[in-house]
Amino acid sequence: MTKYTSINKSIINSSSATENYIIIWLDSDINHTNENTKNSFHSIKHMINSFETFNNIDECSNYFKTINNEQIFLIIVDSFDQQHSHLNNLIKETIQINSVYIFSNDPLKEKSWEDESKKIKGIFTEIKSIINVIEQNINSSKQKYSTTSIISMVDMNFDELHPSYMYSKLLIEIILKINYDNKAKKDSFDYCRKYYADDNVMLKAIDEFEQDYQNHSPIWWYTKESSIYILLKNALMTDNIDMMIKMGFFIRDVHQNIKTIYSQIDRTVKFIVYRGHEMLDVDFDKFIKYKGGLFSFHGFLSTSTNQETALNFANTAKLYDNKIGILFEMNIDPLMCSIPFASLDKTSYYLEAENEVLFATHSIFRIGDMNQIDDRLWKVNLTLTCDMDEQLKILTYHIRNEIQGITPWHSLATFLYKMGKYDEAIEIFNRIVEVTNDNDNEKFMTTLSSTYNNIGLMYDSMGNYSDALSWYEKALEIQSNSLPSDHPSLATVYDNIGMVYRSLGDYTTALSYCEKTLEIRLKSSSLDQISLTNVYSNIGMVYESKGDYSNALSYYEKAYEIQKSSFPLDHPSLTLSYNNFGGIYSLMGNYSNALLYYTKIIEIQEKSLPSYHPSLAFTYNNIAHVYQLMGKYTISLSYYEESLKIQDKISSPNQLSLASTYNNIGLIHRFIGNYPIALSYFEKTLLIEEKSLKSDHPSLALTFNNLGTVYQSMKEYSTALLYYKKTLEIWQKTLPSNHSSLAAIHNNMGSIFDSMDDYKQALSYYEKSIEIQQASSFTNHLDLASTYNNIGEAYRSMKDYPNALSYYQKTLEIEQKYLSSTNPSLAFTMSNMAVALEANNQYEEAYEYAERAVDIFCQAFGPNHSQTIVNQKYCDQLRQKLLPVN
Repeated sequence: MTKYTSINKSIINSSSATENYIIIWLDSDINHTNENTKNSFHSIKHMINSFETFNNIDECSNYFKTINNEQIFLIIVDSFDQQHSHLNNLIKETIQINSVYIFSNDPLKEKSWEDESKKIKGIFTEIKSIINVIEQNINSSKQKYSTTSIISMVDMNFDELHPSYMYSKLLIEIILKINYDNKAKKDSFDYCRKYYADDNVMLKAIDEFEQDYQNHSPIWWYTKESSIYILLKNALMTDNIDMMIKMGFFIRDVHQNIKTIYSQIDRTVKFIVYRGHEMLDVDFDKFIKYKGGLFSFHGFLSTSTNQETALNFANTAKLYDNKIGILFEMNIDPLMCSIPFASLDKTSYYLEAENEVLFATHSIFRIGDMNQIDDRLWKVNLTLTCDMDEQLKILTYHIRNEIQGITPWHSLATFLYKMGKYDEAIEIFNRIVEVTNDNDNEKFMTTLSSTYNNIGLMYDSMGNYSDALSWYEKALEIQSNSLPSDHPSLATVYDNIGMVYRSLGDYTTALSYCEKTLEIRLKSSSLDQISLTNVYSNIGMVYESKGDYSNALSYYEKAYEIQKSSFPLDHPSLTLSYNNFGGIYSLMGNYSNALLYYTKIIEIQEKSLPSYHPSLAFTYNNIAHVYQLMGKYTISLSYYEESLKIQDKISSPNQLSLASTYNNIGLIHRFIGNYPIALSYFEKTLLIEEKSLKSDHPSLALTFNNLGTVYQSMKEYSTALLYYKKTLEIWQKTLPSNHSSLAAIHNNMGSIFDSMDDYKQALSYYEKSIEIQQASSFTNHLDLASTYNNIGEAYRSMKDYPNALSYYQKTLEIEQKYLSSTNPSLAFTMSNMAVALEANNQYEEAYEYAERAVDIFCQAFGPNHSQTIVNQKYCDQLRQKLLPVN
């Protein structure tokens, strides 16, 4: 079998629902034009924004699977006469369903529903009655679920808090430092109006909030169940960064209100408060193992000094088969922990505030004794603490310093950048430009150039290189006119411009900018070693892109030496070096070392980043790429899909990173023979790249190459050759003459002529490929093996079996040295050898290699894969030839 090179792209380097309740109307005969129906829907929308309708049970069931955090209130119009059993099973199995209401004109039908599920609240003949009951349940749930806690343990390490706690806490710290002007407050109100655009009741409440805000305390507004209250509580509960920023002024005011009351209390008095809570069975099974561990609340924490009040909330869990009620008894010693709290007896909207005590955000408790009170009801002792996961404390300190800006707004923008929220960061940077005054011209110009550079960095991170370059050049123009030529700020912009040119495939220009950066950094009187890290790393990346792996590795090692002496071992900054090492070792065929470094990155990122951060997607992509090169396609595909899942959830995904993931998934499908699927992914890749890159960018050539490999596999040789020629044209223009990619495309073009039976032409391309690889400063041995195999194929087709076997043997020796024993490339080579040996009348040796090939195909692809079946048949044919003739 001819082998051609598919060149892989390895990447080196969400807004949740704002309400926790959704009403779903299920009716097989729904009529949106009917006046009664329209009035019913209007009434429901007045109560809640999240409302969906379905006329098909299966579609409704599929929608349930997309719901993660919301509770579902399901209204079933009794038009599914023959499907009650199916619906009852669905209701039981869907844990997100809070309660079910049957809307029917025939109360006698109740018997077909009764006792089927505790979630079914009855048969209703009027929609008004259903709305009243749902409204009561939602109000009850709001009290139970406000400031729902996050169980902050990881595996069995009791003293670890989830990294989301750190990021949420850092964001609140920034928000508390911002001085919100009237424009910022107006932006918040406008945001609320936009969210509740179709709800006149809520819009009226927002108007009231804006007009009367100064007439009451922030806590008064917080305890009043207004539109702002709902948005804020859900933002804090779900760590919704966008909404927390929009609600920033209110968070700050409520916090300040709590602090003011806290400053007036006697802190020597210990006391106990209570909180009723519900927890899913599966979560409680984990929670009960964590006695002695830490438990955190991200939002404002509402508690009561009245145990019975809290117990009533906890008892409501008994209404559900899949929930446990918990009565938290919280021991508070103000001298042991300084988190602010306030008694709401005189400040709440409600005159009878149920002895409520409100704590500031991010309170941490140590879990104590747990005792079962009753069936599905437990009492858990918590003690307020200032203890914190030590590793997270160190990490928080470093990240806090990294995001520190000259103003809180700068810190906020940098924080958003760290979180991968680039569009939102650009919005903040643009705001900084708007509000920066030019009274102090020098300071104004410095701020302006810095902000332009940062906006460029955001576009750069999104893969929008033309806009990134435009903003960097704006920053450079200001700095060149106002700063000396060796000023460190110029070095930063030079470095960024250099990396854009690398991304655009202009390596000569990229290297010249990186060298300017290094020159300035080394001359600096206050040499910052950490600033050299990025310079060395970036120069290494340019050399890697040029195919000069030894120089690349040398610069990566320089960067790492600085980093490991400057940061704790689990600091996210170290992932830069680990990523560089993973990428270069992958390119050099040292896959075990590549996986070792990528695994280190995952360990750091899972402890330090939110679950859907772009960096995690990049790392999953890189791990998948290594497994792909090792021939472990199932594992590889699972990592690519994990990467894609994250990128789909990012509000502003890097389009070129998305293209890379599509490309790599396409490669996997080509390797396992799913050619139409492979084509679809490569075409998705091409669509993004043609919009984002110039027409002669090397990455575009990679995609043309991979499209060519698929068409070749489909025996559409003329189309394949067309794509290969496009690839060759670009690479001859943009890459050095000894670049490994040029060797690969010559190999691929040779394989096309091989398939078209033009063996002399094929051999000439293969020999050119070998010539380039041997002239390269670094040879990828597996690429060399691929070309040796193809030369063997050409000689076998020409019936020159001794030469064919000689090249096959060279191929096998390299593959056995650098590949795992189950890699399918070994099987292809052994299969080729078997065919040549059979043609040379060496049947026993042929059978031996054919049998080994079948064994590997079976392990790699499974017994039912086409390659396994075809090669097994061939093996059986050889066995027959070895049988004695009667």
